[in-house]
Amino acid sequence: MSPSRPSAASNESFASLFEQSEGAGKQRRRQYHTGETVEVTVVAIAREAVFADIGGKQEGMFERPALSDGDGQLRVAVGSRVSAVVSGVDSSTGQVRLSPVVVRASDDGDGSTSLAVSAPAAGGAPLLVEGARVKGKVTGIERYGVFVQITGTSGRSGRGLVPTVETATPRAADLKKHFTVGQEIEAKILNVDESGKIRLSISALRVDEERGQFESYAKGDRPGGAGGAGGAGDKVAKPAPRNFGTLGDLLAKKVKR
Repeated sequence: MSPSRPSAASNESFASLFEQSEGAGKQRRRQYHTGETVEVTVVAIAREAVFADIGGKQEGMFERPALSDGDGQLRVAVGSRVSAVVSGVDSSTGQVRLSPVVVRASDDGDGSTSLAVSAPAAGGAPLLVEGARVKGKVTGIERYGVFVQITGTSGRSGRGLVPTVETATPRAADLKKHFTVGQEIEAKILNVDESGKIRLSISALRVDEERGQFESYAKGDRPGGAGGAGGAGDKVAKPAPRNFGTLGDLLAKKVKR
C-alpha cells in the first residue's frame, strides 16, 4: 500500500511549526549592543585575534594587542575568563567585537606577577589582570584602607583600595603613620568586582615574594650550589703545599739557631 499524500491542512501545520522553530532559534541568538558589559571565556587564539565564547553558541573577538602586555606577550590562554565591553557589532555577520577590561584570575589561583598594566590598542581603559603586580601612588588614606591610583590609569576606573588588613601593617596601626599621599607603592590586584571596584593587597605581594624565594632555595638556586653549605656539591679548597725551601735555606736557619 503506497503512503498517502499529506493533506493541505497537514502542509499548513508543518509550515507553521517550521516557522515557529525558526523564530525560536532567532530568539535564542542574543542581540548585543555597544557598551554592554559581558563575561567571556577564551576559546581560540589566532595570529591577530583572540576569540571568546559569549554564550548562546556565539563568539566574540578581541584584537590580540588589546590582550597583550607592553612586550607583546599575550596575557591570556584558552580557558581564561575576561570581563569585557562590547565595542561594536558587525551588522552583516553579527560578529561581536570586544574590548577587555579585566582578565580574571585562574581557578587555581595562579595569577601573574609581572609589573604590567596593558593598555588596549583602541585607546580604552588599561587592562587590569587579577593577580598582577602593579605600581601606583597613594591618593587617600582612610581608617579602613589606602586608596591607590594604579600607574598608567586615570580616574576611578584605575583607582583601587588596599584594605587595612592587606596593608601589611600591625593590627590597629595608624595608617597615616605608615603611608603618605603621593607615596609610590607596589601591590597585587586581588580582584575587580562587577562594579569595577579594585581590591589591592600589599600583604599578598610579600607572601608571593617569600614563596618565590623559598622555591628558589628549594631548587638549589643559592650560594654553595645544589648541595648547600657543606654539601656534596661544594668544592672544598685543597690546602696549599708547605714550602720547605732549599737545602741551603735549611742549613742557614740551623746556623742562626
